[in-house]
Amino acid sequence: MAARLPDKVQRAKETLVRALSAEPGFVGAGVAKRGSGRYEIVVMVVEHASPVRAKVPQTWQGVPVRMQVSGVPRKF
Repeated sequence: MAARLPDKVQRAKETLVRALSAEPGFVGAGVAKRGSGRYEIVVMVVEHASPVRAKVPQTWQGVPVRMQVSGVPRKF
């Protein structure tokens, strides 16, 4: 069973997803744990040239944010 995320991190991710969900090139977001034990929000975009990249902040509600190019999610 995975450890539960801190509420602050979960809320920050949810509000960031709501803020970016209508932007072209936005795929989704997740949470990763850094080697230092701190959490970060990972925003996934379709490609490096996605317009959403300009709107992704470096921190959101006190939580660090990074981007990752990941493509479009597949449906099975």
